[in-house]
Amino acid sequence: MKIDRLAFSGGGSAFAFTTERGVADSGNPYSEFNCCGYVGDEQSHVSACRAVLCDQIGIADGNLITVRQVHGTEVAVVDTVGCDFGEADALVTNLEGVAIGVFTADCVPMLFYDKQVGVIGAAHAGWKGTMSGIAAKTVAAMCRLGAAPERVQAVFGPSICRECFEVGDEVVEQFCERGLPADGIVFRNEVTGKAHIDLVAANRYWMLGCGMYERNIVETGLCTKCNPSRFFSARALGVASGRNLTGIFLR
Repeated sequence: MKIDRLAFSGGGSAFAFTTERGVADSGNPYSEFNCCGYVGDEQSHVSACRAVLCDQIGIADGNLITVRQVHGTEVAVVDTVGCDFGEADALVTNLEGVAIGVFTADCVPMLFYDKQVGVIGAAHAGWKGTMSGIAAKTVAAMCRLGAAPERVQAVFGPSICRECFEVGDEVVEQFCERGLPADGIVFRNEVTGKAHIDLVAANRYWMLGCGMYERNIVETGLCTKCNPSRFFSARALGVASGRNLTGIFLR
């Protein structure tokens, strides 16, 4: 397994990370390192991976909090450990030593941090969550814990790039109906004429719209579909495959 450290523009004591597949077996879409337990993998493998991750990042067993994601905009507030937070696509907390994380395999993982008050967030954004503004809703939930948009830093984890994310015109129409500007977000492939959406740019639009500053937003530029031996990718491997885990905790 490999853990990549993600860095916020303004620094701070929060530890942000994303996992990689490790030594991937081309015949096994769940190899080598998968912490997601609801995508068809064997539970013993998932449990073992989660235990290794907790040990590697230095948190107690049971302090890695994830949820079943449903491509919605529900934000769970993690105020205790040992609970089932059900279905949600984002989490926020101000608890120290508790890692919150989201699973992705082409969708956009986003981590948020207000270092002044010690509030963090993690969000999963597919095209539906992106269109519905889950980034801004996550920041709003953080603000209810004392954060302020102008202080919030954000970092994007690996996700599908705009060149790989081809969509139908009906998806473009839905984006426009929600008020997202086509300029800078929607692109046309000059060869195929098909529409492509830049999900990172669309989520950045929501971040700026809720009061965050451009200088506080960091992108990795890594595409999951272009690198299926490094990251899980549903478009490259199929839906029945593992998931990358992108998370954050306060130390």
